[in-house]
Amino acid sequence: MVKGVKISKIQLFLLIIGFLYSNTVIINPVKGALQDIWIAYILALAGGFALLSVYLGIAKLNPYKTLIQILIDTFGKIAGIIISIAYIWYFIHISALVLRDFGEYMITTTFPETPIAFVMGALSLIIAIALKKGFEVVARTNELMMLVLPLFVLFLIVASAERYDFKNLLPVLENGFVFVLKPAFCNLTFPFGELVVFLMIFPYLNKQEKLLKTSYFALGVGGFLIFMSIIKDFLVLGSDMIIRTHFPSNISAELIPSINPEPLITANMMIGGGVKVVICIYAAIAGISELFNLNNLRILVIPVSSFVLILSIWLFDNIFDTLRWGGEVWPYYSIPFQIVIPLLIFAISLVKHRIE
Repeated sequence: MVKGVKISKIQLFLLIIGFLYSNTVIINPVKGALQDIWIAYILALAGGFALLSVYLGIAKLNPYKTLIQILIDTFGKIAGIIISIAYIWYFIHISALVLRDFGEYMITTTFPETPIAFVMGALSLIIAIALKKGFEVVARTNELMMLVLPLFVLFLIVASAERYDFKNLLPVLENGFVFVLKPAFCNLTFPFGELVVFLMIFPYLNKQEKLLKTSYFALGVGGFLIFMSIIKDFLVLGSDMIIRTHFPSNISAELIPSINPEPLITANMMIGGGVKVVICIYAAIAGISELFNLNNLRILVIPVSSFVLILSIWLFDNIFDTLRWGGEVWPYYSIPFQIVIPLLIFAISLVKHRIE
């Protein structure tokens, strides 16, 4: 754990909301459920609360310890270090994927003639500068930016209202209940299961007794904002258009008469996506510093940020590969990091706690 870093409950609350919202809305991980999108999302959100309960249980049973410290204490030094390295890779991988989503969105909707490497490089530079200032500065900056996000969402919901067609939600469960389970699972792993990264952040909360209430409330608010945004797009576009569209939020916004809402969508993406990348890169940097007993995290900012940028460029050839991998591989790839290992940690920590 990095000494001297403290964040307030409001800052943690807004960090979680920004992390959840980020690239979730523009990708829409439950669109495969078609008109049952709302059922799939509710199932995913319920699973998200269950996973968050596991993560919070781990944090409460291991107070003031980061995930790296918990892993070493739980599995022993050798196994703990190996699993810690895997998690550091996982955090870096999430950062690269979100950065790539940001780049694909920008060159598809706003800067079609601009090389994707330049767009992602510009955001990476901003992120590196923010990380150089320290995590407390990041949390305070996010506190200011995130205040406008609900206003953006509310404006887009109200402005799109005249194009809503509630028949798009019918018939209910036409393809059966099993049909919605895969999209729900995809949504569970993206973004709710990714909250495991906050096991590197939870120890910094200055009032640990507020951890559970703050985190649950943040998940509820963030989950509601995502739900309203996803439903808005579906009511406007319908299942046929949603399933054929890479970025449904952008298409539905373009149908709003008399205004150009694209800057609002881009601003949402930059705020949420930037916050998520910052958190994941910071978690990776903090994990590396703990493993190698480094006192100065800033020396890792440029190397790790540069690696994330290179990885985001190298991972995929085009947007089709990006979306296909995110929908078909990512959910199963994430199972050990989001579900299996956290459940093992929680069970072992609970047994140790009762024995002591």
